Amino acid sequence: MVRSNLSTIPAGIAWGTSVLFSPFLVPIATAASVVQKHADPQNALRWLVIVVLFVTVLPVLSIALMVRFSKVSDLHLQNREERLLPLCCTLVSMIIGTVLLHRLGAAREIVWAGIAYITNSLIFSAITPIWKISFHSSVATGCVTVLVMLVNPQFGWLFLLVPLISWARVYRKRHTLLQTVVGAVLAVSNTAIVLYMARLGSQT
Repeated sequence: MVRSNLSTIPAGIAWGTSVLFSPFLVPIATAASVVQKHADPQNALRWLVIVVLFVTVLPVLSIALMVRFSKVSDLHLQNREERLLPLCCTLVSMIIGTVLLHRLGAAREIVWAGIAYITNSLIFSAITPIWKISFHSSVATGCVTVLVMLVNPQFGWLFLLVPLISWARVYRKRHTLLQTVVGAVLAVSNTAIVLYMARLGSQT
C-alpha cells in the first residue's frame, strides 16, 4: 500500500504540472502581466480578451472540432503526426489576433509579445513533423522571457520552474529530456532576439 501511494504522488504532481503549465494557459497569465504594465486602463480588458480569444479559445475549439471529426485522436495531441494541422490553425489564429491588436492600437509591447509567440510557433511547427519537441517547456520559457524583458526582470526566478515542467513531461512519457531542453533553449533564444530587435527598432 505504501509503495502504491508513493508511486501515485509523482504521477499526480506530473499531471498537475502539465495542466497548470499548459501551452494554452501560460500565455494568458503572461498577457495579463504585459497588458497591465503597458496598456491604458480603459483598453486593458479589451486587449486581454483579444489575446485569450485568439491564443487559447479559438485554437482549443479548433482542436475539439478535429477530435469530433476524427482528424486528431485527442485534445492533448500526443501523436506527433497529428500535430501539424492543429498547429497551423493555432498559428493562423495568433496571426489574426496580433494583427487585430496592432490595427486597433494596442501598445507596441503587447503586439511584439504576439510577434514573439508567432515566431516561436512558426519554428516549432517546422520542427514538429521531424521531431516531437516539447511545447510545454518552450511556451513556458518563452513566456518567462517575455515577462523578464517587457514587464520586470525580477520575473527571472520563474525560470526555476522549467526543470519541474521538463520533469513532468518526461515522467509522463510525453517527451524525452532532450526534447524539453531543446524546446526551452530555442524559445528563450527566439523570444530574446525578437524582443531585442523590437527594442532596437524603438530607439531608431
